[in-house]
Amino acid sequence: MKNLLLHIILFSYAIVMFKPAFPYLKDAVNHLIFYKQHMATVHFENGKYHVHAEVTKNAKEDNSNKSLPSSKKENTSTDHIVFTQKINELTTAIILKKCKVTSSDDLADGNLQYNYPPPRI
Repeated sequence: MKNLLLHIILFSYAIVMFKPAFPYLKDAVNHLIFYKQHMATVHFENGKYHVHAEVTKNAKEDNSNKSLPSSKKENTSTDHIVFTQKINELTTAIILKKCKVTSSDDLADGNLQYNYPPPRI
């Protein structure tokens, strides 16, 4: 009995894991076994990208069933903006430290603590 239950659980897990590949397997079997009927019906109606259309339809159905919590929907762009502002502040601080400048105004004015020669071309 335990063995049967284990096989049922593994079979259901395999079905869930391989569900995205089922349209491709179905198309391959139809091309091998029912070639003329498949070409006359499915390819004639939906063209050669019929598997792609079926996969996108299944993906849209799966995504409509899964809805994100409202807290995850709202803060995505603001988190990104805050993160990029922090990175900009850190890079500015690193540049100021490497140039030995006391503030960013000195860097904009060109007033450096040490008088370096211009770069050679």
